[in-house]
Order: sequence, then structure tokens, then C-alpha cells
Amino acid sequence: MSADRSNNKGSPHKPLADLEGQSSSEAWNRSPDRRSGADRRSGKERRTGQDRRFDLASAEGYPERRTGRDRRSGLERRSGEDRRKKQVPIDFPDRRGGKDRRSGKDRRSGERRRTKPRIPIFIKLATLSTLLILFVISAISFSMLKKQKEQFTDQLVDLGKSMVRIATKNAPDKLLGEEDLALFQLVNDIAENEQVVYALIVDKKNIIKAHSLIDEVNKAYLRPKNTHLIQKGGDISISTLTHDGEELLFFESPIIYQKFKIGEVHIGISQQKVLQSIRDAKIFILVLTTIITLLGILFSLGLSMYFSNPIRRLGETTRALGMGDFKYRVRIDRNDEFGDLAYSFNRMAEDLELKEKIKDIFGRYVTPEVVEMIVKDPDNPRIKASKVDATILFVDIRGFTSLSEDIEPERVTELLNEYFTRVTYTILRHGGHSNKFVGDEAMVVFGAPVPNPQHAEAAVRAALELQEEIARLNREKRKEVGISFEVGIGINSGEMVGGSLGPEKRMEYTVIGDNVNVASRLTSIAKGGEILISNQTYKSIAKNRLNVEEKGKVSVKGRRGGIKTFKVLNLEGDQYGISQE
Repeated sequence: MSADRSNNKGSPHKPLADLEGQSSSEAWNRSPDRRSGADRRSGKERRTGQDRRFDLASAEGYPERRTGRDRRSGLERRSGEDRRKKQVPIDFPDRRGGKDRRSGKDRRSGERRRTKPRIPIFIKLATLSTLLILFVISAISFSMLKKQKEQFTDQLVDLGKSMVRIATKNAPDKLLGEEDLALFQLVNDIAENEQVVYALIVDKKNIIKAHSLIDEVNKAYLRPKNTHLIQKGGDISISTLTHDGEELLFFESPIIYQKFKIGEVHIGISQQKVLQSIRDAKIFILVLTTIITLLGILFSLGLSMYFSNPIRRLGETTRALGMGDFKYRVRIDRNDEFGDLAYSFNRMAEDLELKEKIKDIFGRYVTPEVVEMIVKDPDNPRIKASKVDATILFVDIRGFTSLSEDIEPERVTELLNEYFTRVTYTILRHGGHSNKFVGDEAMVVFGAPVPNPQHAEAAVRAALELQEEIARLNREKRKEVGISFEVGIGINSGEMVGGSLGPEKRMEYTVIGDNVNVASRLTSIAKGGEILISNQTYKSIAKNRLNVEEKGKVSVKGRRGGIKTFKVLNLEGDQYGISQE
């Protein structure tokens, strides 16, 4: 490696991320160690990241691997302290795992909402409209029937009064002259009206002198007891009574001669015709009400669907956007407020989709951990420099320059991209931060910017798995192009400075310091297939778990006496060791 590389300098170079259609951001999200994808919605937080729940083991023939401790599936978003304990790479801040994160009050409100029966809004609107129609029709019908009955009753009253007046006007002379035949003719003329049930005239002794029923003549008159007075005007009294099961209006008036009462007139008029007319009107109104109600129900359903369909579609759009499907569009082709709302929703979805694309593209050039920090505080994209306890891993291809001399440049680029893709995937699975790629060398940080107390062990595990991945890649490429990669890996742990470096328009997160140079130095002396670690890294891992071979001391610029180094053979509990291929 050149001096520039050893000092962690040089022109940063990113691999072409278009190999196999994958970006480093997508690779990071496809790590099996990421939190599982339960519904990530939040009642009070707009979700801006599309859910990328992919299983890396299903891509490119990789076997599924899980390292370190058990990765929980994200029943709640972990705090920074929890992440450090679990050694899991952080997710974007808008990634929310598993259950709803709402406050206690909102959660209780949601539980109460779930216990209530769900009634679609169009059913509610249709029911309310139908009830309103029934209420209006019932009120109108009741008013019409009442008015109709009053009109019929008034007609009967007028008829009865006119008959009583005729009788009281013509009866005095005939009653005084005991002209029974003339009285009978008078009563019979009155009774000819089909609505008159009976008519009679009695003298002052209450003896029936004339009756529409001839058998009742000359009998003592007994006034009905079940009458109910409804009107009394002048000399005429009007009552209601039931006669032989029939409702009657009972009219009675005294017969006056020279201011003396000489008899009475009694007339019973049937209300049957009135009641029958009312019953017919009720039936007609009932049929009409039924027809109007059915039509009203259909109209209400249509009207309800007209208003509820846009609401339902907007709800579906909201759920789709909440699940991260920013390509979803609501289709409401109406020139009204709903159309305006649909247009606004679609504009919002387009904006979210654009932001997601920008974020994905951004993730190809900046690691997800850095993206998270920037998203948390977008107004201050520069990450403040601070001292961090971390582990640096350098991986470098041995003799790649000579290997690539006989291969076309396009093929060289393709091979490098595939190599760096596998390096990136492996590093991400173990919580590492791919800091930069310089030529055929990659620099990786463990423990920063995301703190991880087990960063040294994570780096060693990643290195062991990386050697296995390179061996697998060699088996594939040896058949295709007749070449194989040999990589040397150097690892060092300790304190260093991490933060954003560079101008405002081109910043990157990186770490600098003497410990970075030590890792670079170890990489430069590591042979192909070797993993060299420093004494500091060795001390950070439990001795009974790490199988190493001591390699002696190496000199490092700025270090007196050199540093003690070890070659890693394997790590207890890890399925990977140094491949012999």
C-alpha cells in the first residue's frame, strides 16, 4: 500500500453500485440482522422511509448467517444504549418495529376504538338518510291524516246541524197538532241520507212521536248513556257514541215553540264512511311511504357511496403511504373538493417517492448510519468530531494490479464491484461501517458512528466470514476468468477521532488517528488469506474464545518498540475459519 493509504488519505472511491441492481443502502437494509418488518406506522410520526425487509440469505446464493447475539425483531425502537448492548446496526430513524408506539392515552383510545363495532360510513349515511326520509314522511302523513279526519268530521257536523235545524224548524206545528204522519214523513226524509243511522222526535213527555224505525214509535225514549260530548253550540249538542258496534255522531236539539220546549230532535249519523276513508288514506300513504322509502334507501345508498368511496380510497392511500408504498396513487376523477384532496394526496405521494429515491441514491454514497444521523438533524448535516473507542479493519487485494493487466477494463470494474459488494454485505451483517474504498482497498469501522462495546469481536467475526466469502468468490471466478483474489486483512482497536471531514459541499464521516495508521500498517504486511490483529484488539476479546498464532512485533511510524501482532485462526462459536483454498 502507498503512504497515502497508510495515512488514511487519497481520493475516496466508491464501487459501482449498479452491479446486480443493488445499492449499498439496499445491501445494508437487506442484512438478516436488521429488525423484522412488522407494521412500522406511528400515530404521530410521518414515516419517510420505504420498508426494505429483505433477507440477504435469499440473494445471490448466500447462505443465511447470523452472528453475535440473538437479534430481536424490533418490538420497540431501540434507544442508543439498547443498541450498544445488542450490537445491532441502527436503522433509519423512521424505521419503527413491531407494535404501535403511541402514547398511553392514544393506545387506550385505539383499544376502545377496536372494541366498538365497525360500521362503514356509507351504511351510517344511508341509515341516517333513510331514517330522515321516514321521519319526514311519517310527520307529513300524520298531519295529512289528522287534517283529513277533521275535514270529514266537519262535513258530518255540518250535515247533522243542517238536518237538526230543518227538523226543529218544521216539527213544532206538526208536534202540537199531533200530526204523526207528517212527523214521520219529516223523520223519514232525514233518514233517507245514507249516512243517517236513525232520526227521531220526542214530545215534552219524552215519548217518541216519530222514528225512522216504525217499531220505536210511542215508546218512552231512553237517552244513550255512552255518549261523549264533543261540541255544544247554541241549542245543538254533538256527542260521539257507539251504536251496534258502529261509531256515530249523536246530534240533539230542543224543539221550541214561543220560547217553550215542546220536544226534542235526536239524529245519529254514522262515521263509518269517514273512518273508511281514513283507513283507505292510511293504506295509500303506507304504500306510498314504502315506495318512497325504498327509493330513498336506494338514493341514500347511492349518495352515501358517492361520498364514502373517495374517503375509502383516501384511507387506502394513507395506509399504503404509511406502509412505505410511495408509488400508490389515489384515483378520484372528480371536479370537487374530493378531487382537490386526491390531487393533494397524489402530490404528497410524489414528493415522498422523490424523497425516498433521493434517500436511496444518497445511501449509495453515504452509509446508513451517517444517513440516520443526518436525518435526525437535517439542519446540521455535519457530524461533530469526538473521540470514539472503535476497531478499524482494512482489507486489501494482494497483487490485483498484475492480475488485472490481462483483463479488459470493463471486466476489471465488474470484478471489483462484485468484490466490494460482498465485502459491504459481510461488513453490514456484523454492524460495521464501510468508511471508504480506495482503489482495491476498503476501510471499515466498527463501534462508530454507532457505539458497540463488542466492536473488536464483531470486526474479527466479519474478517473470518469475509475470508470465506472471498474463497467462494474465487471458486466462481476461477472458472469464469481464470483468476482468484487473495486479500490481506489488518485489524486494530483503540481510541480515535470520528466526525465529518471535508468542505460543506463534500463531507464524509471518517475516523483518524494513530490507531487507524496501525491497522493500515497491519494490512500492508498481512499475506494473502491472513488476518492480522494488534495486541489491543487481542486484549479486547476473551482469550479463551480466540484461537491465534503470535506473529511477533512490527514497527509502526510513531510507535516505539513496535506493536505485538497475532494471526487469527478462528473464533469460538464462529463457523468460519481461514480457508485453505
